[in-house]
Amino acid sequence: MSMETSELSFYLQKGIVFSGVEVGYEDARYCVFGVPYDLTSSFRPGCRYGPEAVRRFSANIEANSYRKNFDISAAKIADLGDIIFEYKLPKMLRKVAKVVEMISASGKTPVMIGGEHSFTYSCFKSLAKESSSIVVLDAHFDLRDEYLGLRFNHASYLRRLVEKFPNKPVAVIGVRGFDPAEEMFAKNHGIMFVKASEMDDRRRVLKILEEVVGDGRPYVSVDIDVVDPGFCPGVGNPEPEGLTPTQVIDLVSTLGAFRPSGLDVVEVNPLFDNGATAALAARIIFETLASAEET
Repeated sequence: MSMETSELSFYLQKGIVFSGVEVGYEDARYCVFGVPYDLTSSFRPGCRYGPEAVRRFSANIEANSYRKNFDISAAKIADLGDIIFEYKLPKMLRKVAKVVEMISASGKTPVMIGGEHSFTYSCFKSLAKESSSIVVLDAHFDLRDEYLGLRFNHASYLRRLVEKFPNKPVAVIGVRGFDPAEEMFAKNHGIMFVKASEMDDRRRVLKILEEVVGDGRPYVSVDIDVVDPGFCPGVGNPEPEGLTPTQVIDLVSTLGAFRPSGLDVVEVNPLFDNGATAALAARIIFETLASAEET
């Protein structure tokens, strides 16, 4: 065991392997880890079971991307396991940030499976130097200043990120469930966004992505509730009038071509469906990496 993997073992515990096939840490290009935490969930808790469910379905859907004619086993993925649970959110945030920092320092790309959306803050914070921007696919802005008496949770993490990194371009795609104050904050802070009802204007969506990403590498975050709950009911905060699975996979395939600095797929709640949500989450990771590998 190398010094790097020995240190990582202080933060992680291993179980089911993502995609069912993996390489050793030293040979990996992508490092998957899970964050089984949902203590700030405000409606339907259960996304703490998301990482296990996504892994289970990742090993039982086809590994080949028909879009890219690429088998995920060729992507050189190491599954590091799940972050060891801490009850207090600040401790978990620090653990996630440390793990992402170590993965990035080794020249590898982190892939986080959630768990609640709060931990995107930790990932981006550790990857800020490598990231030109952050692109979020989400039904919600997550730009509340405070929610349920908390200034930091799954509904406010992006506001805290914008405050900490005011010069980093941000795009939110597929948004439809938000408070008017959040939309005003987005406009006042130069956040680009596309509402779910505007997704048919594909040319505009691509223009926004190109403008936000520029010539750099974006950090990509997918809250699975961006998908319509008719397709993906397994989420904590379902919002009607969402995107189709095809629209989302088209988007992540486009974003994968920019070779993201990091990727997360979060808020999968297997307690509320038959596995369709976890299966799509696994496919989103497959297709993003397939597109990145083609570049």
